[in-house]
Amino acid sequence: MNPQASFKLVLLATLAVKLVLAWILPMSGDEAYFIVWAKHPDFGFYDHPPMVGWILQLLLYFGSSEVVLRLPAILLSTLIGIGIYQLLKPHDETRAALVAMLFLVSPLNVLNVLVTTDTPLILFVFLSAASLLKALQKDSLGWYALSGAFFGLAFLSKYFAALLGVGYLAYFIFSGRDRQKMQGFALLLLVALPFALLNLYWNYTHCWDNILFNFYTRNEAEQLSPGKVAIYLGTQVYLMTPPIIYYLFRHRAGFRRKIRRDDFRLFACAFLLPMAVFALLSPTKVIGLHWVLAFYPFLYVLLHHLLSREELVKSLNFMAWFCAAHLAAIAVIAFLPMETWKNTKLYDGIVFMFKNDEIVERVRPYEGQQFLLAADGYTPAAIISYHYGRNFFVFGEGSLHARQDDMVTDFRQFAGRNILIVKKSAPDMAQYRPYFKSVESRQFELRGVTFHFVLGYGFDYGNYRNLVLKPIKDKYYHIPAFLPHAPCYFCEKYFPEERG
Repeated sequence: MNPQASFKLVLLATLAVKLVLAWILPMSGDEAYFIVWAKHPDFGFYDHPPMVGWILQLLLYFGSSEVVLRLPAILLSTLIGIGIYQLLKPHDETRAALVAMLFLVSPLNVLNVLVTTDTPLILFVFLSAASLLKALQKDSLGWYALSGAFFGLAFLSKYFAALLGVGYLAYFIFSGRDRQKMQGFALLLLVALPFALLNLYWNYTHCWDNILFNFYTRNEAEQLSPGKVAIYLGTQVYLMTPPIIYYLFRHRAGFRRKIRRDDFRLFACAFLLPMAVFALLSPTKVIGLHWVLAFYPFLYVLLHHLLSREELVKSLNFMAWFCAAHLAAIAVIAFLPMETWKNTKLYDGIVFMFKNDEIVERVRPYEGQQFLLAADGYTPAAIISYHYGRNFFVFGEGSLHARQDDMVTDFRQFAGRNILIVKKSAPDMAQYRPYFKSVESRQFELRGVTFHFVLGYGFDYGNYRNLVLKPIKDKYYHIPAFLPHAPCYFCEKYFPEERG
C-alpha cells in the first residue's frame, strides 16, 4: 500500500474509533460546565478565556448530544494529523505519512474526545506555527499576519498560548539579526494584540477573575514536592513513549546539527521552551497531562527530521499496540457491571454520571411544586443541568474552581422561595437550617448508592448573604490594590453599600 493510502486508512480508522468513544462515554463534569458557559455567551468566563464556550454555543444550534458537542475534540486533532502530513509531504512523502500516522494512532489523539479548553488551544497553536513556517519559507507578511491571528485565537482559548510566544521569541533571538524576520515578528505580535486586549478588558470589567484564579487562588496552597517532578517526568515518558525517547537519544548529535536549520529550529523552540517552563514549574505545581498537549504535535514534526524510516516504522508499530492496549482496557471496563466499583470511593460519582437521567426523573416532580433547583458543587450542578435541560445553581460556597455560577445566579431573586438541593452524600441538616424557615431531607437508592435531596422552604437571603456570600467575596473577589478595575459584578450585586 502506498504512503498516501495508508495515511488515509489510518485517518479514517482513528476517526471512527473516536466517534465510538464520544458516543459511549458519559458527559463529564468539566464538559457540562463548559456547556453552561455556552448557554451564557460572553467575551470571557470565570476560569479561562472564552473560546471553548463560543464553539459549544455554535454547536448547540445543531443539537446537544455528546457526539455533536464533542465534534471539536473529535475533528480538531484529526485535522492536525492532516496538517502534519501536508506540512512534511514536500520533504519526503513516505516519512510524512509515517509521522502523521504515528500522531494519529497515539493515545493523545485517539483518546482525546472530551471537550476541554485545550481543544481549541491545540488547533490554533498548531495553525499559528504552521503559518509562521509558511511565512518564513515564502518571506510573506500575509502569512505572518495569519500566524498572529491564530496566535491571538489560541490566547483566547487558554493562557498557555503565551508559552508559544516564548518559543517564538527564542526562535527569533537565536535566528540572528534579520530585518525581514523582525518586521514579520512585529506584525505577528501586532495582529495578536487585539485578542489580548479584548481579554484584558473583560478581566478589567469582571473583577480580574481569570488572573486571580489562575495566578493567585489556585496556587495559594502549592508546596515544593519531588513527587510533582516525578509526575511531570512520568507524563513525558508516557506521551513520548520509550522507543521514541530511545531514538531521540540516539540522534542527539543530529539534533545539534539540524538546530541550525530554520524550520527545525522553529519547531524545536515551539516544543522545548514550553516543556522547559513546565519543568521549572513542576517542583511546586502538578503539571497535568493536558497542559502539555498543545505543544506535542511539534515533537512529531521534529521526529520527521531526526528518525529514519525504519525507526519511524518501529515507533509506529509500538504506538499502535500501545493505543490498542488503552482501547482494550476501556472495552473491558465498559463491559464490566457497574457494581464492580461498588466498594471504591468513585462509585457514587460513576452512578451519578452514567445514570443521571434516572436522577433527573426523581427531580422533575419537585419543579411542579415550585422548587428552585440546585446542587452542592459545580460538577453535580453542571452534569444534572446538562441532562435536565435547565440550569441547576450551586448552593453553598463551592470550591475555588468553576465559579462561573457567581455570574449566572442571583440569590437576591430567591428570597422566600423553596429550593431543592441534590447531594450525593448524606446532608448535615444543621448546615442548611440557617438559610430556610424549615428544611427536610429525602433520599432514594439507585444502583446501591443513596442520593439525597435537601428541601428548603422559605429561603432566607439575608442570612445566606452574611454567612455564605460575604466569605466568598472576601476569599475570591479581593482584588489586589495594584490592579485597576471597573466595579466588581459580585460586590455590586450583593454588597453595593461597600462601594467606594
